Amino acid sequence: LQDLMQNLVGIVRVQKEMEQAVEGLQKLRERASKVHVHGNREYNNGWHMAMDLPNMIEASEMIARSAIERKESRGAHFRDDYPDKTAEGASFNSVIRRGSNGEQVLERVPVKEMTAELKQIIEEMK
Repeated sequence: LQDLMQNLVGIVRVQKEMEQAVEGLQKLRERASKVHVHGNREYNNGWHMAMDLPNMIEASEMIARSAIERKESRGAHFRDDYPDKTAEGASFNSVIRRGSNGEQVLERVPVKEMTAELKQIIEEMK
């Protein structure tokens, strides 16, 4: 999981690699569903990792899907294939929720308008 995310959804991101990551995460999810650990949770790192693994895969998929959706570079999100900021990109946040069929559903939620006071502070800081 760590290698897949570092290699395909790392600091510099590209569409094709992120799509490969989503496919790879599906395969990891299938493998993780078969993980079994012997013993109990006391002093058993393997048990804790087995419990955390599905959530780590889920969060990784959310990151990859959100990064695929954002066709720009902004903040810590850098797309080699979309190196510039866009006005549209500043107007929404990506939100992922669980759909009725259990799949991740990504939607764009408009960013709320800044208050006049906050706009003034930002302008003064430029």
